[in-house]
Order: sequence, then C-alpha cells, then structure tokens
Amino acid sequence: MRKILMLTILLMLPWLVNAPAFAQAPAQDKAPALNQQDIQRKIDELQKQVDALKEQGRTREKLSITAEEKAEQEKAVLTAVGREYTLMQKGTFELEYSLRYEYAASTELTRLIGNTVIFDPQTKSNHTIRNAIGVQYGLLNNLTVNVNVPFVYVYDKTGTTAARDATDLGDVTVGLDYQPFKASDWPTTTLTMSAILPTGRSPFKIDRETDLPTGSGFYGVSLGMNMSKSLDPAMAFGALSATYRFKPHGVEQKQLDGRILDQIEPGMSFNAALGMAYAISYAVSMNVQFQYGYYMNTKYYFLNSATPSESATYSTASLILGTGWRITPKTTLALSLGIGLTSNDPDFLFMLRLPFMF
Repeated sequence: MRKILMLTILLMLPWLVNAPAFAQAPAQDKAPALNQQDIQRKIDELQKQVDALKEQGRTREKLSITAEEKAEQEKAVLTAVGREYTLMQKGTFELEYSLRYEYAASTELTRLIGNTVIFDPQTKSNHTIRNAIGVQYGLLNNLTVNVNVPFVYVYDKTGTTAARDATDLGDVTVGLDYQPFKASDWPTTTLTMSAILPTGRSPFKIDRETDLPTGSGFYGVSLGMNMSKSLDPAMAFGALSATYRFKPHGVEQKQLDGRILDQIEPGMSFNAALGMAYAISYAVSMNVQFQYGYYMNTKYYFLNSATPSESATYSTASLILGTGWRITPKTTLALSLGIGLTSNDPDFLFMLRLPFMF
C-alpha cells in the first residue's frame, strides 16, 4: 500500500508542478498580443502625424523661398527698366553709373550770312553723350532719396566743315520717392517728387554760333506717379509725371537776327510711359516700353521788339527695348535701345546702367 501511494505521488508530481504554468499560459499569450497591437497602431498613427507635419514644414519652406526669390526677381526686372520703379530698404545705399548716347540728324535749308539769309542745304548731325552718377539712400523702407549728377559731352557737326563740341556738367536732379501703400492685390504705387537745378551750361547764356549747351537753363519741379503689377510670368509698369519750369533770371542773349532775348516764360511738360517686362530666366529679363511727352508753348520776349515770339506746342514719342542681366544678387546690368518716333526725338539712343548696392 505504501509503495502504491508513493508511486502515485511520483506520477502526479510533474503534473502538479506544471499545472500553474499551463493554467496561466493562455492568459499570458493573449494579453501581450492585444497590448502589442494597440501600441503598434498608436505608433503608426503617430508616425503618420509626424510625416504629415514634416511635409507641411517642407511645403511652407518651399513656398517661403519661392516668394523671396520671386520678390528679388521682380525687383531685378524693374531695376532693368528704370530705378524709379524700385525703392531702397531702410539704411541701404546704392551708387549707379549710367551712360546715354543720343544721335539726331536733320537738314538745314538756309543759313544766315551777315544780315542775309541764303539757301544752302546742309546735313546737320548731333551726338550727345551723358555720363551720370546717381546716388540713392533708403531713409525708410517706403521712402528713398536720390541725387543724379550728369557730365555731358555734346558734338554738333553741320555740313562738311562746321563743327562744335562742349563738355560740362549737366543739370543736377534731386528727388524723393515715396510708397504710401504696402504691396497688395493693387498695383504697387510710388509717388515721386524731384527738383531740377540748372547747373549745366544754359542755352540762353552762350554764344550760339560757337558754343553748345549742356543744360536746359531752367529751375524746375516735377511730380509723378509710377505703378507696377506682377502678371505672372510678366510685369506691367507705367508712369505719369508733370514738370513745371520757372522763369530764368539775367537773360540777355543776342540772337542771330540781331534781337536781344530778355525774358522767357517756359511752358509745362507732361510725360507718360507704359510697358511690359518679362523674366526669361533667373538672371536675364527683357522689357519694352512706349514713352510719350507733351510740351506746352514757351514765350520769348525781346528788348528791341514789342512782339514776343511763341513756340508751338509739340509732342515726343519713342519706343524703347531693353534687357537686364543680373550679374550678382545686388547688381543688374541694364541695356536699352530707343527709337525716336517723331521729328522732335533723337533718331536713336543707347543707354547703359550699372548700379552697385551697399
């Protein structure tokens, strides 16, 4: 009996030892499986959210870079058109060199010898070269002051023998550009005001038979408005301005017919421009514009004549083709070729502008 009892205990001992493990095995296997699925699902959801945030960040970064590059490109395109269409940032300084060459040809049918007018057709050609140094400084982000100082060389040749030339300072211009509104869906608008100083050689204080003028001889003020609008992938721009010139003092000039010019009442002038510019690439742009000017009549009074002379009103018009080459992020070389459309314009003109920003 004892042997049977001990044998039974020995046979049941392994089962008793493993029974708790067998009883807990299903619960242990099932619980970790459920928790692991929940955890994995949450990890997957978090990973998706992280990926979405990263993608949104990359998208915002791309949009930000594109907007900055677009603004820089638009400024470079308008700089190639003319410095009056852009403003300086506060505290920034720009020095610009410009070269302008004009050629005009005409035919003179008569000339004065003594007091006699004779018929003598001669071709007259006039070459004018203006080298100018322009300075701009940003007083505020929307307010820029500028000064333009030209140095003029004029060469005039009539027929085969008569030739004159002159080199002197031209008329200095001091200006102020103000942008009253921030850029929006409306065109970017800049108001301009400038003063013209007659620092050049006045045409009313020289011997017209031997000398040539390099300035207008008038003090003047000019008010204008410039507008530009991005029309992807092009830029539209335009300008309107009016100039008032003051009466000059101390005029006493002998004319070719013997009269002595004493007083001048200059007329106002109005100018307009309209054009389109297009960026071919990040570094190169093209532009085309039409410029128009209307000049009111001017009255001339003489000491030895009771009847004043009055010039007729006249218009000027020209078509200008230009290109801009962005050499560096702060320097755009601008080249322009203009064709005169009226007899009051140069036959053609060529201009080079090279700004340096500091």
